[in-house]
Amino acid sequence: MKVAVPLRVQDAPENACPMRLFLVGVLCVAWAGCSKGDDLKAGALSVKVAFSGFRPGCVQVRVTDQEDATRQTSTPVRVPPNQREGTLSVAVFRQAGWSRNVLVSAWAQELDCEGAKVAESGDAPVSIPEEGASPPVNLSLNATDFDDDGYVSQVNGGTDCDDRNLETTVTRTWFQDTDTDGYGAAPVMACVQPPRTATRSGDCKDDDARVHPEQGEFRCDDLDDNCDGQKDESLNLGSECSDAFACKGTRACDPTDAGFACTGRPAPTAWFVDEDGDGDGTVGKDGGVTCLPRPSGTSAFATDCDESSRFRSGNLAEVCDRMDNDCDGTADDNLASCDLTWQKPPTGSGAQPKWSAIATLGQERAWLAGPNSKVAELLEDGTLRPVTCDGDWKAAWVSASGEVFLAGAAGRLARALPTATDCTLTDLGNGQSFNGIVGFDATDGGTPTLYSATSNGRIYRWAPPALPEEVAAPGVNLKAIHGSTDPTTLIAVGRDDVAGIGLGPSAYRFNPDGGAWLNEQLPSVDNSVYLWGVHVVDSHYAYAVGDKGVALQRINGQWSKIPDVPVGGVNTSLQDVLAFGPTAVYVATTDGSILFYNGVGWSTAYPAPAASPPALRALDGRTPTRIGAAGDEGTTVFFKR
Repeated sequence: MKVAVPLRVQDAPENACPMRLFLVGVLCVAWAGCSKGDDLKAGALSVKVAFSGFRPGCVQVRVTDQEDATRQTSTPVRVPPNQREGTLSVAVFRQAGWSRNVLVSAWAQELDCEGAKVAESGDAPVSIPEEGASPPVNLSLNATDFDDDGYVSQVNGGTDCDDRNLETTVTRTWFQDTDTDGYGAAPVMACVQPPRTATRSGDCKDDDARVHPEQGEFRCDDLDDNCDGQKDESLNLGSECSDAFACKGTRACDPTDAGFACTGRPAPTAWFVDEDGDGDGTVGKDGGVTCLPRPSGTSAFATDCDESSRFRSGNLAEVCDRMDNDCDGTADDNLASCDLTWQKPPTGSGAQPKWSAIATLGQERAWLAGPNSKVAELLEDGTLRPVTCDGDWKAAWVSASGEVFLAGAAGRLARALPTATDCTLTDLGNGQSFNGIVGFDATDGGTPTLYSATSNGRIYRWAPPALPEEVAAPGVNLKAIHGSTDPTTLIAVGRDDVAGIGLGPSAYRFNPDGGAWLNEQLPSVDNSVYLWGVHVVDSHYAYAVGDKGVALQRINGQWSKIPDVPVGGVNTSLQDVLAFGPTAVYVATTDGSILFYNGVGWSTAYPAPAASPPALRALDGRTPTRIGAAGDEGTTVFFKR
């Protein structure tokens, strides 16, 4: 019997027959295309494998080089089905690099090539001839299958537990496990577990190893993955879900990959960083993408050209205020008219008071205060409503309700309601001069909390009607204090001259840890300079001014100089500063003028009168279209648009 066998090709030389170790029933000399000069194919072993007593499911022939046992190869030989005895013929050729001396053996397996090994011939030492075919190399495979059911007796290594009784072939039930997942489907009877069977049944899809009982549903596919008769029962379909952007939807199957999908979700909102709090962010400054409420400090808009000022945004209309409000690149454009002049109310006749402080109320009203117990409310019609309040007043701050709070010499603080004719005094009796004051309105509409700085380097917190309490002692001569949204933004400025050493201008900021206020590193300026005014725009920007035209800016925690302010070739003293961002900074000067800094250079916003101009001491304003200034000789000037 000659049976075709799968042939292996090994290192065939060019233009030669493919070198095959096994060939069934054919020698190279008779094989079309083989040359006589092909030494590897000139000679071959003729191997005869005889089997009897059983029906082999698989026969394999193995050849090993006697000189190197690592040179070994084998091949299965096709066996005619349902044949209890016969002979299989195989030709064996030498492979390149092998010796001619080899060991040849064969074995048989039950059912198929993965079944139990039931017969083996043993090794036959032979030599491959140089040419022609060798005498037959006879190998025998014998096993016993008395009942001829295809299963060999256990005595021969088979799986038939009672080989003399066809009806009692097996004693156990196994289950065909095609996908080898440990769970079977169709029953298989055998006394020893056959290949590809399992002890557990119930596999409802035996061609998919992922599907079997005793597991949870792992795919969202409208199929039964755990063979319990239900589809996707444990996947919470229809329940609420959310995606990576916290957008809520309904849990459903994703038909594209048998995974989960969160369907019916709203689109998330892209937020942009809004540093200045004007409701407009900047392109490129990612503030997050989410369905959650707006993240703090962000906006859904991204048209802002200046995150340092809440008065500049692509969402704003242009107004007359020296600023490019609408971010089109030009200030005060596209307006029917824009008069940038300041108005000076009449001061009346006779001696006029010196105003050291101004606190604006928004539209046309302001509080004024100065030495010699001078306190008054400037009304919309330009008239002054005096308030009796004994003291030498240095600074003022007004709350959202219109109540004014005053800081003065000789340890005095005061407060007056909008309609009051006199004030409520608080006298610490320590002789300290309170030079600056700033407050923060209570979120519940109650009494604001105020902070005041003194000339001997003390900072007090005041929450009326309670007495002020000292919260910091920098130990320098403090002339002004300011903050924007909350106490963490507070900065106090002055000059370190308390010890008489004269170390120069100083600035201290609030310590959020509750400890001593932190000394700020200022750029080098003349040691004799006092810083008279400070304005905090927000947590990123602040400005301070002082003698000899010194002007400083603080950007993200770092102080630097901006160009000094010269007047007539001589630097003037700057008494107060009001800023709406780096491109809109106003300063009041001792020469009676108000100057404007646009981030590049200085210009005059309000020119001083030609003859004997009174000094301006204070500036205040809630918006760049409502600004007031006050100074000596009863001077008040306003920019109102």
